[in-house]
Amino acid sequence: MLRRLKRLAQNLALAAASGLVCLLALEFVVFRTILVPDDVLENITINHVVRYKPNTRAVFRHPDGTTTTATINAQGWNSTKPSYTREKPADRTRIAVIGDSYVHAKFVEPHESFAAVLETKLRDDGIAADVYRFGMDGAPLSQYLHVLRREVLAYKPDVVVVPLIHNDFDEMYRGVKTRYASSFMKLKRADFADGVRELPPADFKPGLAARLRASAMFRYLYYETNLYLHAKRWISRYWWGGNEDWDPKFVSSAVDIRKIKDHRSNRFFARYVLGEMKALGEEHGFKLVFVMDGVREAIYDKRSADEYEVGKLNRIAAEVTADLGLAFADLQTVFATDFATHGKRFEFPFDWHWNVRGNRIVADVLTDMIAGAVRRPDGARTQTGARTASPDRS
Repeated sequence: MLRRLKRLAQNLALAAASGLVCLLALEFVVFRTILVPDDVLENITINHVVRYKPNTRAVFRHPDGTTTTATINAQGWNSTKPSYTREKPADRTRIAVIGDSYVHAKFVEPHESFAAVLETKLRDDGIAADVYRFGMDGAPLSQYLHVLRREVLAYKPDVVVVPLIHNDFDEMYRGVKTRYASSFMKLKRADFADGVRELPPADFKPGLAARLRASAMFRYLYYETNLYLHAKRWISRYWWGGNEDWDPKFVSSAVDIRKIKDHRSNRFFARYVLGEMKALGEEHGFKLVFVMDGVREAIYDKRSADEYEVGKLNRIAAEVTADLGLAFADLQTVFATDFATHGKRFEFPFDWHWNVRGNRIVADVLTDMIAGAVRRPDGARTQTGARTASPDRS
């Protein structure tokens, strides 16, 4: 009996050792030299603002065989600038761009982002401009306000640019449960009439998810095989305690249209955030500029954007900025015109983020808007076609 138990223990130990060697070979050989996944961008909270770990870099590998690199600067933002300087020379125009992964510039190189291209175009136009960007994957419009208050104001910007994306609206007030969603400021209606209560963000603390993502094998099997899309429903529900189930038939402009249909709340909270931003602009002396992503499916299908649920968000953005007297451009028209002329799309075959062409067009629009405002001391808008409360829906 003892001999049999000893043999069993030996066999179990041998099997465990073999399994461990196999796992180590997969982790450190197969998934780090052959089937290599994306690198990890670690998150950290500084001054109650979640960002990326400063002075790091990461390489991302895409389905078409290309790679891009994120270069995180000393302040924790993906940028061509190694560090942002708070002191501002009197002869330079400082522009801050606040946003999500579109500002972070996912899937393009840092110098190909619209923020970097904008800086180059303004300098070519004779404006000594420095463009600082503050982009964080997944951030909603409410977080943009938080970043403006806690981070951007310290750099004394002359212009603040806010690109609006279709998932910016509902995620301001909807309880999204993901790895660091609690690190974003959220909004809810206050008890008093027409009031808004701000829910401050929690400092990001890495947990089991961060430890798993440190494994190359886990990242490859979970992300590169698209397992995360199919597992999203269960992960959200049973791990994070949310309900972010994924079904492609409900996805339009990369958002789940089932989640964005409360347009009364979308308008209400957008009005609050943009109103707060306007007040900060008046107090601190910077100009606000907004651009809204077009409904690109409508352009490709030659249909009106009003036929799409997401198109209602473009209408809300145009009307709210018009009510507040803020500079605004709906990219629908410029994207439609460019596509009609060149027939080239503005996103990747494998992802909905703006590709290099899309980023350049956005930079062109912003250059026109900002150059006129900077040159005119009264800040009046030039005739660039940027200001419209009823954007062309072609």
